[in-house]
Amino acid sequence: MNPDYLMNTATVLFFICYIPEFYANYINKNANGYNVLEKCVLLLATGFGLSYSITTKNTTLMINYGPLFGLDAIALIMRAYYAYTNRYRNVRIIGEEYIENPLQDLPI
Repeated sequence: MNPDYLMNTATVLFFICYIPEFYANYINKNANGYNVLEKCVLLLATGFGLSYSITTKNTTLMINYGPLFGLDAIALIMRAYYAYTNRYRNVRIIGEEYIENPLQDLPI
């Protein structure tokens, strides 16, 4: 029995896990510098995995790491874009409501 189906199953599960992240990034349009750093490290790690699969000519790992590298790159670009565009915004979530610049609303 060929165990390659285990890696293919892992690839499908990784894709499923990225869907809520992309949806949340698109809907919230919010990110900070910590999120961008995390995605940079994740992209670097996936790049090393893809490089390993290419140098060893392991097709199963290439099928796994190739699309994940693309997804990580898209996630990094989204996070970096939202971190850049929201760099001067101070947003606080209270209940279901987003409040812009909550510190300005406080009495002095």
